Amino acid sequence: MYTIQSFSSLMQATNSPLVNTANSLLTGLKIQMGQQWYICGKLALNEGNSPRRPLNASPESLECQLLFKAAILSSGVSADTPLMVTIGLPNSTYRLYRETAEQTLRGKHIIQSDPAVYGEDGSGILPIEVAHIDVLPEVVSCMVALRRGESCERGAFFVFSFGFGTLETGLSTDEGVVENAMGSAPGMHYAVNILREQLQQTYDLSFQSIQQLDEAFRNGYLYINRKKIDLQGLRKKAIQTYYAEIVSPALGDVVNDRNLAKSNRIFLCGGGAHYGDLIDCILEEFGDIAGVKIVDQPESLAVKGYLLNSMRYIQDQSKLPVGIDIGNIQTRVALAEN
Repeated sequence: MYTIQSFSSLMQATNSPLVNTANSLLTGLKIQMGQQWYICGKLALNEGNSPRRPLNASPESLECQLLFKAAILSSGVSADTPLMVTIGLPNSTYRLYRETAEQTLRGKHIIQSDPAVYGEDGSGILPIEVAHIDVLPEVVSCMVALRRGESCERGAFFVFSFGFGTLETGLSTDEGVVENAMGSAPGMHYAVNILREQLQQTYDLSFQSIQQLDEAFRNGYLYINRKKIDLQGLRKKAIQTYYAEIVSPALGDVVNDRNLAKSNRIFLCGGGAHYGDLIDCILEEFGDIAGVKIVDQPESLAVKGYLLNSMRYIQDQSKLPVGIDIGNIQTRVALAEN
């Protein structure tokens, strides 16, 4: 039903003439913004000195515009095809940046890339038209995916999305979204920073960005001075601290007596749903009062919802629905297979 492409959201400016350093467009994303070339995704991880990305950057920032263009480019859309695009924002910044996102991203764009990176000839110029752009709160997109996607959920349910930048909370009913259950709190970067503080007592991490350290956090190990450092014990303590200080208070405000009367079903999504230590904490607090379920491919639920939302605007085959999730760690773009 969906075709999803994903790449790292890390990026870096470059002046290097990279040739035959990648095997595909997806692994060789080099895009010009103004007079400056930038590499992002796997190419930035392989060729960059210290690729970075600001947390929760605004839609008008260079970083978001670059990743937006990279997502469209990597999706393989044809030139000048009118696109119906949906993106998302955390609930905490949704009202602040919604109009800015629409004004910045809607309209005609020229994407200038460098095909020589992956061994191809040509100008690398792709004209695109974003005919319509819709902006949703991230957690609402997850609700859309649950209701209109493969599982076709009915009735009321809670959704908790554990992203790197933010934790998003919400309660969906057949009538609509319960506004007082919508919220944002610090995401998994809070736990990664706890780990960083522990490691910095012994090691120099000055050249490690928070996103790069997140990869070590996910893997459970890190190489420092050619020595493999086991992080699993420190990671577990960091997650438990994050849960006690941030997650439990945030979820407790939502899963209250009033809302439990509406539903006792909880769906977990976002990349953080892969951490068993985090799930254990959730089950310990809520396992006896609610049914807790981790959705399939939790990191991709939001982008599926963005695509399904875009499909609402398609009246004929002349326009192409697209969903784009510009995350702090990964950027994803979804197209319908048919």
